[in-house]
Amino acid sequence: MSTARFGKPLLAGLAFAAALASLSASARGEPRPVEERNYGVGSTTMFLRYAHVRDSEQAAGLSGLVMGGLAARGVYGKRFGYAFGAGLELGAGGAPGFGFGFELYPAGFAVAIGPTGFFGAFMGIGVNGVTGRVPMTLVLPAELRLELDVTERARIGALFAVNWTPADDVRQSRGGLVPFADENTMALMARFGKTFPKYDTVMGRGYFFRLERREQMRTVFLGFSFGVEIEAAN
Repeated sequence: MSTARFGKPLLAGLAFAAALASLSASARGEPRPVEERNYGVGSTTMFLRYAHVRDSEQAAGLSGLVMGGLAARGVYGKRFGYAFGAGLELGAGGAPGFGFGFELYPAGFAVAIGPTGFFGAFMGIGVNGVTGRVPMTLVLPAELRLELDVTERARIGALFAVNWTPADDVRQSRGGLVPFADENTMALMARFGKTFPKYDTVMGRGYFFRLERREQMRTVFLGFSFGVEIEAAN
């Protein structure tokens, strides 16, 4: 009798606690499965980048480069979708020289992974260079990009990109790690900050870091970037 008398209130208390936990989880909202997204996923980065030139003689005396800019990538679709993006950089070289870069990626394909991640191929057109050092010219960029949420507070990524420079002979320097392209870039990225649900959207934001190796003008640029990044999936 004693056990039954105390057991019922205990069970009722456990049921009430479970109901409160359920209501709390609903109020916070859980990340929506990829298949239930309405639009897609996107990320935007504001960064400052420094690159050291291994052989400045090959780069017309350019020893280093400091650039600041914005980069954005998006995927329109639920699981599989249309990929697009853009990027803008402004800065200066150590020779000195004015650095500029703009790229538009109107064509691409990607698959969504996890809360805000994706794996995609992007193709585009742009212009970049450093006045007096790296000829300012038309570029045809293409890239493979992977971005993944590994925890609620960490996001990692990898990038492999190539450029073709059909309008400038000086920058047509095939024969490096990627012999079929004039220039190439390999990079590892990380974003540390919180990923959280908000209404029907999964949001992420935090500090962004990137290490890169770029082949250009028959030499190697070793770079480091840092900044802030925001992601959203709906």
